Amino acid sequence: MRLFVIAVLLSIFAGPQLTFAQVASDTFNIRVYGGTDTTPPSTPTLLSATPVATTQIDLAWSSSTDNFVVAGYVVYRDLVPVATTSLTSYSDTGLIASTTYDYMVQAFDTSLNYSSTSNELSATTLEPPPPPPTPVIPEPPEATIARVVVDELMVVPGVSTTSIELVTARPARIELRWGRTASYELGYVVGGAYTVDHAILLTDLEPGTTYEYEIIGFTPYGSQSVLRTGSFTTLWHFPIDPPANVNRFSALAVGDDVRLSWVMPETKNLSYVRVVRSHLGFPLHPQDGAIVYQGLQEAFVDEFILSQYSPVYYTAFMYDVQGNVSSGAVAYVYAVGGAGYAGAVPGGSGASLLVQEATTSIMQERVTVDMHMPDASEIAITQGVRVFTMADDDMLLHSQSPFTITIPVATVAGNLKSIIATITDPTDHRQTYAYLLRINHDRTAYEAIVTPLNVVGESQIKVEIYDYEAFVVARYQAPLTFAFIPDHEPVSVLFPDTLIAKPYLLVVPLAITTAFLGWLGWLLFFRRRTEDKG
Repeated sequence: MRLFVIAVLLSIFAGPQLTFAQVASDTFNIRVYGGTDTTPPSTPTLLSATPVATTQIDLAWSSSTDNFVVAGYVVYRDLVPVATTSLTSYSDTGLIASTTYDYMVQAFDTSLNYSSTSNELSATTLEPPPPPPTPVIPEPPEATIARVVVDELMVVPGVSTTSIELVTARPARIELRWGRTASYELGYVVGGAYTVDHAILLTDLEPGTTYEYEIIGFTPYGSQSVLRTGSFTTLWHFPIDPPANVNRFSALAVGDDVRLSWVMPETKNLSYVRVVRSHLGFPLHPQDGAIVYQGLQEAFVDEFILSQYSPVYYTAFMYDVQGNVSSGAVAYVYAVGGAGYAGAVPGGSGASLLVQEATTSIMQERVTVDMHMPDASEIAITQGVRVFTMADDDMLLHSQSPFTITIPVATVAGNLKSIIATITDPTDHRQTYAYLLRINHDRTAYEAIVTPLNVVGESQIKVEIYDYEAFVVARYQAPLTFAFIPDHEPVSVLFPDTLIAKPYLLVVPLAITTAFLGWLGWLLFFRRRTEDKG
């Protein structure tokens, strides 16, 4: 015990160094490192300073040693620190062409003891490329300083990520653009250094989706060329069924803020909900706009947005743990005197009157020769074994079960942007909830899974098809009733009056029971006689 106290006191007064104690029976072996670390690392040697582009110089130096640990290195350009790294190399970018720079390196340890500075090396960035001759001489097929050539390219799709790796014959800077179309509208990645090995990881992609990409290469002299164009399709992670959408998604203007609220579906394996905003129209996929919220809460305030845009459109996408994404619930809001309508679809009336029969209206003035609109009977509403269409006047759905709205791809064609289904709240006919119909994984139908409202009453369903100018081309409406439907039919009960009216209901079971008891008694009697004889 006395040795232990001495060890503790030594560790307190010895400074920040470590104290080790090993217990073996009642014997203590103690090692104490006293004092503080005042020994700097050894001085590194700057080995090379190589210009590789008009704006980049690559540095390399020898590693330092220390009595404890070398924490890193400080890189100096023209006596000014420009970087700190734990590596023994560094690419200094953003430089000026045809300019000479002086470099040194200094090591430091975990106690912030700095070595002396290394030797100094100078390097001059490359000159800008000369103007092209006239006429232009065809470029040779092999890699030159005027052209980037790809030696290797590998694209590895994942479920929600894709890795793109390529090797160029000479140092080059790479830019990558990608999107759902050849306009590469989803984003781009800009390489900051000239090198021969390039690796880019695209994240936040949708499972089972095809993306187009374009790779552009830049030589150290500034010339550029398109290296590759192509496409890749992300993988499906089973199960491939998308999750249900959030329920009761609404947007309400409060001053310049927008209060968003929704109800999470009561299903397992949910990961998070992502709310995407746009002022150009409803976001059609999770990357089609600004991400304003992502998580598992059921409310969010988008602050000050109505001071910039009006109207503002929102889509809430539900993700499950496998990376599957729901079709999307939508809502929009206007800035009108500090109060907005928590509606769902542009042009939504919010009226309390419900349709009494199925109707279809096609805006012929919006229909072009290449358009094709589905019939009402081709738009299906499915819940378990129940299947209805938008041509039915008597749709009855379970108030506590999700249902799916489906339109076959073959029935819809033309210059169309979105398909939106709207459900009227059975308890408040002024309130509506809307959902995007998006193409499914096998690209056979547009679908949306609607989370149950858990209320009963009269409602209606409206399906609208929009063109690329955000005008309604076709509208389908049908009455809808939500009710509580038992999962099993009630079991019939035989009351006394039934037995009197139908005596065979009692005689037949009684006769069968009597015969079984007689056979059982004969079997026991025969067995006993056999045992007595034995």
